[in-house]
Amino acid sequence: MRILLIVDPDNPVPPVHYGGTERVADLLAREWSRLGHIVDLLAGPGSIHYNGRLHLHRSPGRSYPSRVRRKLQFQLQSLWAARDCDVVCNFGRFDYLEALLRLGKPILHTFHHPITQSLVDDVVRQQRSAPVLFHCISAHQHSQVEFLSPSVVIPNPIDIGMYSQGDGSGGYLAFLGRLTRNKGVDVALRAARLAGRQLVMGGPIPNEPGAQEFFDAEVKPALERGDACWLGPLDDRGKQNLLGSAEALLFPIRWDEPFGLVMTEALACGTPVIATRRASTPEVIRDGVTGYLCDPVEPDAKAFAEAISRLPLIDRAQCRLDVQQRFGVEGIGQQLLEALQSLALGTCSSSA
Repeated sequence: MRILLIVDPDNPVPPVHYGGTERVADLLAREWSRLGHIVDLLAGPGSIHYNGRLHLHRSPGRSYPSRVRRKLQFQLQSLWAARDCDVVCNFGRFDYLEALLRLGKPILHTFHHPITQSLVDDVVRQQRSAPVLFHCISAHQHSQVEFLSPSVVIPNPIDIGMYSQGDGSGGYLAFLGRLTRNKGVDVALRAARLAGRQLVMGGPIPNEPGAQEFFDAEVKPALERGDACWLGPLDDRGKQNLLGSAEALLFPIRWDEPFGLVMTEALACGTPVIATRRASTPEVIRDGVTGYLCDPVEPDAKAFAEAISRLPLIDRAQCRLDVQQRFGVEGIGQQLLEALQSLALGTCSSSA
């Protein structure tokens, strides 16, 4: 089967630092190529070549003419890229697929970001006569809307071979992700201080309104006190070093994270995860087995500190085994491949 994999051009595939969607695209492209399928990639500059063709596109500028020009260019690029593929696997924006929808190509559209009913309804209205299968990456994400078209729930994969089990001997707690309020880094800092641990953080300050102000108010004082250490954005080696030596990863989210790839990355290193009981976290973390889920929905530093005190009860080897069995790229890649094959044959139906 020939698969066209489309990814937005914000980051290359695979990503160098931040880029969960691009990481998943890379894992699946490598797995499907390994199984003998041809994978063409339409993605951003710096992306690598798999066993099919590589097509590069670029993000538009902020001006309206730039956005219009890029969208028109994408229509032509996508038609050329999809000219002889059997099925399209779209990780990018659906509103850029008008040309492919008119062509009638079968499309699996993955929601890697939070979804709303209005968004899904808009997608359905654009669907025309092309066969489209909607793909959610968690059951919680799927439960937020009503799908009138075929849909599946298949989580994001992890390549366990990219990580090695650490012993957690660093004596610190880890935070990995954007340093923002919705990711809860301020809660992680307070919880670590209550537990008498240093928090070592990896991740960027995003270029979004209020991000720098939040960092200056909530994170910078902890750095100045010596309560925390910030490593900046990390590559794969940096993430392994951070997670493998950590006692636990703190994941005190304040928003409905669709999946949270960093949780599975930590577990692959044998590192337990302590997270807010919210959105997809109960689907990834087995409470008391691979980490702890903390109530209430608004994360509380005291609840996280109490969970930190129970970390000796968690078996790090079990963390790694659990994530391999439930989220390994071989199994997840096969599930998605079967969905793509049924879509190409016109036999797909909802499995959620």
